[in-house]
Parts: sequence; structure tokens; C-alpha cells
Amino acid sequence: MPNPQSEKYDSCEIVERRDFADDLWAIRLRPPAPFSFRPGQYATLGIELDGRVLERPYSIVSAPEEPLLEFFIERIPGGALTPHLFALGEGSPVLMRKRPKGLFMRHGLAPGRTHLFVATVTGVAPFASMLRHMQMAVEPAGPPPRVALLQGASLSREFGYADEMSILKSRCSWFEYVPTVSRPWADPGWEGETGRVEDILRKYSDRFEVAPGLGTVYLCGHPGMIATARAVMTRRGLQEAEVIEEQYWPEGKEPTGAV
Repeated sequence: MPNPQSEKYDSCEIVERRDFADDLWAIRLRPPAPFSFRPGQYATLGIELDGRVLERPYSIVSAPEEPLLEFFIERIPGGALTPHLFALGEGSPVLMRKRPKGLFMRHGLAPGRTHLFVATVTGVAPFASMLRHMQMAVEPAGPPPRVALLQGASLSREFGYADEMSILKSRCSWFEYVPTVSRPWADPGWEGETGRVEDILRKYSDRFEVAPGLGTVYLCGHPGMIATARAVMTRRGLQEAEVIEEQYWPEGKEPTGAV
């Protein structure tokens, strides 16, 4: 059997791991060679098991300027891949396809518009990549566009990157961050916004002046959220090209043994 590492894959070392909840964690990988990508793209990670490679695409959290590749992953009970990835710690190898893919944010953020990012849990990954990239750009092309991030989760511990986003909000006048919890009764310490992220979307699209011809909405995460949010923004008057989406799995096909 051909060595999968030599043909399609590189072997990357896990150099850092952070656990946010029982089923949510982030890893940073060191690729053996430079891995060029654009914010919003994904890499395909996998492990070799019983003579075959189990793999799945994951949006990249890190900015293209960073030397390590970062991923925010959810463990799927009974899944084929994520329980094995979850068991890996620092120093463990992970296979990664040699080229990134994805067209989610391929056009970048147009100046003169308000850009509203909407995510559920790990759907924050491509937005974190774009926001880090905007901060690290050596030669920014004029003032940055206005950006707001709405992130939904069942409980506040699932946000993962809330501290990073809050710091960015405090430092950058062009950025707003609104996390919202859908099960506040199970999260007694939570004092922020409540409700599903799609339920508060109209409220904040009005507040951030995301209007037809003036704003773009990016949706990433649960397909149910995406379908509802798209309908909300269509009623708001946004055109099809002004609502861009990245689904983590097809609607009606919940992730089970495939991930």
C-alpha cells in the first residue's frame, strides 16, 4: 500500500492543545512545510486507522501570517474520526492534506460596507482567521471595514474564543462582538445576550446598519441556523450575493459516524 503521507498528506505535529468543554477543544499543528491559504479556507485532517485514512475538513482558525495552523474541533459522540482526534495530545502526529480548499471568504471584505459574521460554536473559526489577518496585515489598504461578530452557543463555555474576541473589541473601533447563549437557565453566571443567534440577528443587523447595498452577512455553522438566518436577511431586503454561507454539514444530515 502506498504511504499516504508521501502522496496526499503531510504529517503534522500537535504542538499545543486547549480544552474548552468536554467535547470542544483547539489544537495547533506545525506543518513540515509552509502551508499557504486564505482566511476562510479549510484544511483536511485525518488519521490512519486499520490501513485507511479517516479524514474531515476543518476551517482554519489561524491567520495566514501565523507559523502554526490552529483548529477548533467538536467531538461527535459515536463519530468515526473526532473521538480519535480527541484522544491525541501534544506531540502526537496528525495527517493533513497538502492543499487547502474552500471559497467562503474568497473575495475578502469589501471596503465601505458593514460585514456581519454569524456563527454557531466552531463556526467562529473562519471569522477568527479573517480578524487575525486584518490585525496582522503589514500594509492595510486604507481604513478597515466595519465588522461585527454574532456567535451563538448553548452555554458560554462553548464560545472558545470569547476572550480573544473581547480583547479585539476593546482595541479596535471597527469591531463589535456579541455572544449569545440559548440555554441561560443552565448557565447561571451568564450576564450577556440570550437566545439563538438567528433569533437576535434582525435586532443586531438593524443596530449595526446592515442594509441592502450597504452590508454583507456571512453565515457559518449549523445548517438550521444558516437557513433561518438567510430567511431573516432576505426579509431584511439583502440580495442573494449579500448573504454568504459555509455549512459544516448538509441540512438534514446531522454529523454522526462520518466525523
